[in-house]
Amino acid sequence: MVAVELLRHGFTVSWPAADVGGYDLISDAGNGTLKRIQVKTSNTRDQYGTYRVYFRKYSSNKRRVKYTKADCDFLVTLILFPSGPTYYVVPVEEVKMTCGIFWPVGQHPRHPTKWKTCKLEGYRDRWDQLR
Repeated sequence: MVAVELLRHGFTVSWPAADVGGYDLISDAGNGTLKRIQVKTSNTRDQYGTYRVYFRKYSSNKRRVKYTKADCDFLVTLILFPSGPTYYVVPVEEVKMTCGIFWPVGQHPRHPTKWKTCKLEGYRDRWDQLR
């Protein structure tokens, strides 16, 4: 779904020939700009009614570590809300947490008036960053 969305926004998409560990796709903006993209998804609510995505990988010694610029350039998170798919295009250096928590705008299951948007809401549909 992320590859199709990239194509819809005018990017060329490539896949690594092997599992390189840090990224799933390569976007080409057509201007010489290539970006390595790690895709993260969630389609089920957790016990609190929110959607969780883990921004971490396993290191060579089996420890969980955050993705860094050495791994990829962007984390594209696809959340399959009941209202439809939602994409967050986040530069890897902006991801400060190891777990992102998402919910539809204004619909936090426990505190809808207190938390109207998730922390990464500013990155929703920010495909322009890949140019």
